[in-house]
Amino acid sequence: MKWTIYISLILVMATSACSHQGQQMAYGRKDSTAVVKKLYEASQRLYEEQEADSALSILLTATDYAKGCHDPEIRYLIYKDLSGAYEKKDLFDLQEKYLLLQLEAAQSMSDAGKTATSLFTLGVSYYAQGDNEKAIAYLDDAYHKAPSDSTKLRAKCQLMRCQVFLQTETLDSVVSSLHQARAEHPSIAEEEVYHLSEIYMLSQTGLYDEAEKKINGYLQTDSLYARIEELSLLQSIHEKRGQTRQALDDANQLLVLNDSAMQREASTSMAKIHQLQHEEQMKLAAARQEMMRAKSHARIWSLLSLLTIVVAGAIVAIVMFHRKAVVAHQAELDALRLAEDAQSNETEIKALNEDLQRRYYEHLYAILLPILNAKRSPSGHINLNEKSWQLIEENTNLVLPKFTSQLRKNHSSLSDEDVRFCCLVAMKVPNPVIANIYGIAPSSVAIRKLRMKKKLEESEMNETLEVYLTKYGV
Repeated sequence: MKWTIYISLILVMATSACSHQGQQMAYGRKDSTAVVKKLYEASQRLYEEQEADSALSILLTATDYAKGCHDPEIRYLIYKDLSGAYEKKDLFDLQEKYLLLQLEAAQSMSDAGKTATSLFTLGVSYYAQGDNEKAIAYLDDAYHKAPSDSTKLRAKCQLMRCQVFLQTETLDSVVSSLHQARAEHPSIAEEEVYHLSEIYMLSQTGLYDEAEKKINGYLQTDSLYARIEELSLLQSIHEKRGQTRQALDDANQLLVLNDSAMQREASTSMAKIHQLQHEEQMKLAAARQEMMRAKSHARIWSLLSLLTIVVAGAIVAIVMFHRKAVVAHQAELDALRLAEDAQSNETEIKALNEDLQRRYYEHLYAILLPILNAKRSPSGHINLNEKSWQLIEENTNLVLPKFTSQLRKNHSSLSDEDVRFCCLVAMKVPNPVIANIYGIAPSSVAIRKLRMKKKLEESEMNETLEVYLTKYGV
């Protein structure tokens, strides 16, 4: 289907060039509107067939003809699709380039709505890049140029300004933008961004009761990350009020929610990794097919060259054979380059997996440490009750699936205390923290690790206890 579209486009462009030849001579310039429209329609069909890369290639081809296109609306659509495609790829420089062209096309149409939308998208793009000054300038321009009946867009401009001012902690501007957004479009107050901004404003101005009331009325949201933000603000309010018990309960809930968020992030990352691997495999397979096709074509041309030698002479045959041999050699070089790129991507994917696991350990320990510190006795030791130990076992099993059950199954002689000690070691809790938990010197922790290693018996002599225990979660 993809090749059919490409062939059709070539024929359309050739036909269009012939049919408009007389007009080009008459007007002295080329009107490529028909070609650009055909290219845009082809790109939309490719998007529907999930051929995003091929569609992007077609759109880039369309930009070569867009300068001679007399229809600003079709130019607007092409630049809009290109800016959206590069936004998904996090290529902000290319996104900005086509956003500016999109804005120029909208202004040529004298369409205030599309112009304001383009300015708003530019503001959001600069906010994503951390350029708050440019973001505010474009958002203000979008707000003033939006039609008076575009209340939703005008409210979104104000709400986006609020997000920028939250980054710069400009509280007065946050309040002003919130009120202006609600005045433009009252239903905007139902969105999460508005709600979180309002709670932040109340918390910063010391209106803790109102902030807590809004948080408690919003905790049932389906958005996991919104709930995490809500609970973080609620914990901050309880800490400012000196309500230690409530703050600890908030921390426990945050621990559970952050575990869920990390699991979701890990699943998303793994899905992305699998997708990248699949795409690289498809590209490699396509390169191999192309190489085989090039070799096949080269063989066919070789036979034709032999026939040409008989008919037209040796010189013509040698020229044709040399040309096709060069094509086949270039195809082989391209295939080798793609294979090297695929190997390089596999190395990057492996490094990404290792970095993800490291950050996961650091994040989990950072959440667990405040809970451990909250259990300290007057002497400085950490007193953990049965519920705390159960929480440590559960978190260990989240990081290393079935860790405790496999450890007990393979080493039935281990006591519950031994298993819990192994949990702390497997989660890479530092020796000083372990020493405070058991009320011993840090040097005694190393001795206890050696004894535990002997008790497990199966570990290699040159293998640390930490390395051996992490194998139970693989």
